[in-house]
Amino acid sequence: MNFYSLFNIEHLSNLNVPSAEKIESILNELLTPKLNQLGLSNSAKKYIWQSDYNSNGIKSIVRFSYRGTRGNLFVGTNCKFVPSITKNNDLVYYNDKLHVFENSTFFDERSSISLWNDSFFRKSLKKYLDNNLNKITHFIETLNSFEENISLLQRQLKSDKFQYKMQNPSPAFVLIYLYQKVGDNCSAKKIKDELILSNPDYKSFFSKTE
Repeated sequence: MNFYSLFNIEHLSNLNVPSAEKIESILNELLTPKLNQLGLSNSAKKYIWQSDYNSNGIKSIVRFSYRGTRGNLFVGTNCKFVPSITKNNDLVYYNDKLHVFENSTFFDERSSISLWNDSFFRKSLKKYLDNNLNKITHFIETLNSFEENISLLQRQLKSDKFQYKMQNPSPAFVLIYLYQKVGDNCSAKKIKDELILSNPDYKSFFSKTE
């Protein structure tokens, strides 16, 4: 056995990023059964596990993504009533897009999911799930009301973390539609006006949804 692999050390001598098929196989072995128990299925799209919509038009979603040798889990919700605009300026409602979410580091800043090779991926994903599945489960089970989703987005807006400023869609944008759902039209209008001021293109967008 490679010395570095024996001691679980990433080294160029044991670098062999798993194939897409192998990644899917390991996810289906380690992650899918746990998410199935929470009522999430990945029968519709690869790397995405989702529930049915609840009575509020909110569904739970877990999405796995990777870049290079690092994997990431995004956990949150899709809101049926939050629109998007395509490049052709068509209004659409995506049922598998995350609108309110956190990523792997929110649940555990010290553990990472490594795709250095098949073995590293399997071990690191298992360790991450062993350490954090309870947190993820609690997060999913509590993020099912308008109010809980609003609270999370408000916290993100107050944070100075760069990741929240880069989220797509932005927390502020999603808040507009959640505020409307709870009848807080004043707060929704305030955010709309702020977004239009920062980017006039929003004015045309919002006119399509009114």
